[in-house]
Amino acid sequence: MKRILIPLLVLLLLMPACAFALTGQSYAVFDSYYQEDVAFINKNDNRYLLPMVLSRSSGNGDDGRSYYELIGDVLTVTVTVDITGVIEACEIRLTAPANMTYGDSVYNDFAISGYHSYAYLMAMDAGTDPAVRYALVTDVVEGLKNNDGVYTRQLGVYTLACTRSGDAAVLSFTNNSVPGVTPVPDPGATPDPDATSAPDNENWADQAG
Repeated sequence: MKRILIPLLVLLLLMPACAFALTGQSYAVFDSYYQEDVAFINKNDNRYLLPMVLSRSSGNGDDGRSYYELIGDVLTVTVTVDITGVIEACEIRLTAPANMTYGDSVYNDFAISGYHSYAYLMAMDAGTDPAVRYALVTDVVEGLKNNDGVYTRQLGVYTLACTRSGDAAVLSFTNNSVPGVTPVPDPGATPDPDATSAPDNENWADQAG
């Protein structure tokens, strides 16, 4: 037994940090949940949203990372995935167009992007029920409103940092198990797991005024 254990211990000590699998939301689950979240929003708010598709690219290094992106003038989503398929970072950016008027076509397009930002945010929650995942939207909206546009909380192994400034809101997830990342204490309460409120017509960028 000793002859087996010693080589294993040596191998364990010599393995690079990147060889240890991260914990967190897999991209496959994230994508599946996003599809479910869009269907949930359509059903509860009488919408007809079609799921968006993130384009995939590989990194230039040999670390095996993949990158998924949606680049738009209003909604931008970027996701970094490690070699095992676990999400290292996810950023959702929603920007209100200039000179839009409530009810016009520009506003309606912005509202649609806002719903998609909800769905992507919800997809980072590990809950299996979209109604439970929607509680994260409520938490972020209230957190930004009650903390002058800056809100940070923990969601599993992720730190979620939210900022709203001017015409833009940025929701940024960082996986705390990535080497070199320091977890941030959770300053807020955990969302109510029984919350089942449906989406409304406002989003965090609307509330920026």
